[in-house]
Amino acid sequence: MKFKYKDIAKIFLLGLLVISIGSCKKDGFLDVPAKSILTSKSTFETQANAELFVNEIYKRLPDGNDATDQTLEGWTDNNNCTSANHQGQNKIRSNALSAGNSTTGPGDQLGWSQNYTNIRSCNVFLKEAEANKSVYDAAWYAQRVAEVKAMRAFFYSILFRNYGALPLITSPLNNKDGSDILYARSTIDQTVAFIEADCDAASAVLPLTQSAANIGRITKGAALMIKGDVQLFAASSLVNKANDLTKWAKAAATLKSVMDLGTYSLFTKSSATPIISTTGSGTTSTAYRDQFLAENNWNSETILARGYALPGKGHRREGFMGPVVVNGGVQAWGGFSPTQGLVDDYEMDNGKPIEDPTSGYDPQHPYLHRESRFEQSIIYDGSYWQGDIMKTRLGGSNEIDLGGKGDISNTGYYARKTLDESIKGQASFARPNISNYIFYRYAETLLSYAEAQNEAAGPDASVYDAVKQVRARVLLPALPAGLSQDNMRTAIRRERRIELAFEDRRWYDIRRWEITAKGPAVLTKPMYGMLITPNGNNLTYAPVVGFQNSYSDYMNWLPIPADVLNANPKLVQNTGY
Repeated sequence: MKFKYKDIAKIFLLGLLVISIGSCKKDGFLDVPAKSILTSKSTFETQANAELFVNEIYKRLPDGNDATDQTLEGWTDNNNCTSANHQGQNKIRSNALSAGNSTTGPGDQLGWSQNYTNIRSCNVFLKEAEANKSVYDAAWYAQRVAEVKAMRAFFYSILFRNYGALPLITSPLNNKDGSDILYARSTIDQTVAFIEADCDAASAVLPLTQSAANIGRITKGAALMIKGDVQLFAASSLVNKANDLTKWAKAAATLKSVMDLGTYSLFTKSSATPIISTTGSGTTSTAYRDQFLAENNWNSETILARGYALPGKGHRREGFMGPVVVNGGVQAWGGFSPTQGLVDDYEMDNGKPIEDPTSGYDPQHPYLHRESRFEQSIIYDGSYWQGDIMKTRLGGSNEIDLGGKGDISNTGYYARKTLDESIKGQASFARPNISNYIFYRYAETLLSYAEAQNEAAGPDASVYDAVKQVRARVLLPALPAGLSQDNMRTAIRRERRIELAFEDRRWYDIRRWEITAKGPAVLTKPMYGMLITPNGNNLTYAPVVGFQNSYSDYMNWLPIPADVLNANPKLVQNTGY
């Protein structure tokens, strides 16, 4: 049980929990009236009040930066944070899911009831705003309706990608008039079509970019990306059992439409604070890391994100997720323990995987000459963090914790990516950070397009080009010419794992590819770390098991919670529960 250092901040944290999290940079965007006001008739009688209601819906976008030290990465083979109270270990990777032992996900972001509550808010706005639209500015009304439809599609997309077919509810349910408020699940195809329709309606109205006063509001590209992501999931083998290639082609077309907007580009500006390199690769660009810093919020790569604001409405990611012992003192909870499997997937700086005998990889100097995303993403033994040399070796200040006795990493690694090195872990609990929690960025668009197009038509020039753009940003060569469709699939999947590490995407990928308990079966195998033993002036490196995963294939769909089933006899539980 990993409670050892968390108790330090426990009392402080309880006080902070009463502070609400905002959804955009501007303080005015965050001003939301009490719920008693929000549900009253007066809410929609003025445009100003209706605007506050929409802002409240934005505030309900998942808050992945402040969900304590639990993330969806901990549900996957990327992060072995073996805290006994973490759902990733005690439910997902321990084969323990059931209707009575279900999960709502980190920060309740996957919750059935929570997301339907959010959907109801969208339906309330769409109904009441239409009834009062004569008092609104026409352009304002059209855009806010489009934003709310896109958010409704987003909330439905979360449910679809975790539970499958859904009850499709388009109006606020009210049994006072005798109407039936209990809905059965629609089919998968109907669910996807509904989300597509909401995204199409929204994207037809929304602007390519928002003004400075409206920064953070949903745009045309965001609506299209929600649609494309849902189509990608629906085309994948978990859903598309017959491998209908038209589904892949549809996803590719939507994702290409995002690319063709000309609005987004990969972020390439490095900060003035370089990483002190110990890999010997000599790379100086840190743009890949820096796109997640607050100073670069809403940059050219960001498509959809949740924003934060000061005072009091920042987040605590560094405290929850950062390295535990820094400069001799306990700073953070260590929520990220990257696995050896993830580390091994980072290529060498010549673009070759470490299993290639010509790559130059040396297992007794495993961090030398690794690609730049490795150093921009992973804190490893001998690397620097806040001026301190991190030592996860035996006898080091962050010695690998194979017994789960405290918060120190169970793998010998911490994460650097998505964290701000200028913010100390303990200081983070005062919520000083306003870096965005990014749902979609352009690199994912490129990789999703490459995957869909490869499945639909094979590895054509557009597939190579999309992947090349992602790799070029981090100084890697293009993929070798002449790859088969299967080999390109393998390369794209590896690229996704590395490029999107610690962004909560892996949970969706390994399930839709059906590799959790089949094929590579990544959630049935041991999670490895790196045991580093000093030997005089040298170090020896040996992979070591940190946790034995256990997972059943049916768990690729989450169970509908027992209380939800009991309340609605029309619902049918997912198979296996």
